[in-house]
Amino acid sequence: MFRHKNKIFDMIANRIVETDLRYEDQCSAKYYFDLVNVLRDFNGNFDRLVEVGVFMGGSSSIFAGCIDKFDFDLDLVDINPRFLQFAYERIRRTFPEAVGRVRLFYGDVPSYVRHVMLESHGVRHIIHHDGAHDFNQVVKDMASLYYVRQSLFAIIAQDTHLRGTIEKMNFVDLAMYAVFGADLKYAPIGEAYIDGTEMCRPNIYQGNYFMPGAAEGFVLPMAANQFVYPHPALPMDDFLPPPHGE
Repeated sequence: MFRHKNKIFDMIANRIVETDLRYEDQCSAKYYFDLVNVLRDFNGNFDRLVEVGVFMGGSSSIFAGCIDKFDFDLDLVDINPRFLQFAYERIRRTFPEAVGRVRLFYGDVPSYVRHVMLESHGVRHIIHHDGAHDFNQVVKDMASLYYVRQSLFAIIAQDTHLRGTIEKMNFVDLAMYAVFGADLKYAPIGEAYIDGTEMCRPNIYQGNYFMPGAAEGFVLPMAANQFVYPHPALPMDDFLPPPHGE
């Protein structure tokens, strides 16, 4: 249904279909379509896109297909080396012309902030967060970006419509409010499902479901938002994982 509405998206979709790989994507087609439009709208305002949580390279492939069109570098960040390797290989086969501008970081967001972003000067970033959906982890990831806030152009958060069993604490949207305040300013992207449909009922696997009418993703322009957490007196080290062995 999104064909012939955006030539760049058409090219990306055709490449993905033509590449002989077995994979699973967990975002809607509308979400991927909207990502291309977001990057088009932000074209010229960022130098590096950071993909947090790659799974099997769904969003990563969409981003890779935009690299030549919008001239940016792509960093893939994940705590699972197999997902990183699969996403990279998927990009290499689907968009070989873009692979030279793709880097991998094995670790969490606070570690990436400390070891990469804090060492990158004059680089404007977009963060796409589709990593852990646990409330505490999303707060930790978002809060760590406070220490590089001057280099952030925008943050995109996925699964802001997700809920599940209480032990999973799937509250991505509320984590965004916790870090950026109740006056959060964002543009919704992706699907919003209708109440009473199967997507709004707990599934038989993890008990996950989507809130009816809620946006699948948030796009936060940082010029319109500010961090209300963490307190400026809290050190960056508070958000880093403990040293190996502790």
